[in-house]
Amino acid sequence: MSVFVNASWCLAIAGIILGLGVLLVFRQPIPALRVMLELFTAAGLLRLSVDLSWSAILGVVVLIAVRRLVTGSLVADLTRSTS
Repeated sequence: MSVFVNASWCLAIAGIILGLGVLLVFRQPIPALRVMLELFTAAGLLRLSVDLSWSAILGVVVLIAVRRLVTGSLVADLTRSTS
């Protein structure tokens, strides 16, 4: 395994741990999801630097699309309910 692959796994694990930590500290799902999805995106991009296959590129594209969709819909739902 490459150093970059190991680093991407560390970023993914850090995303889970920090996402749960943010959720426990702030008790709000939006910041926790943002932290987790940003670190997952960083892990995916780091892994993409090692494996330039079409499946890896598609995985990163799907991850970025899910990140934008989830954070956008959560922000819209939570801002609508507080108004």
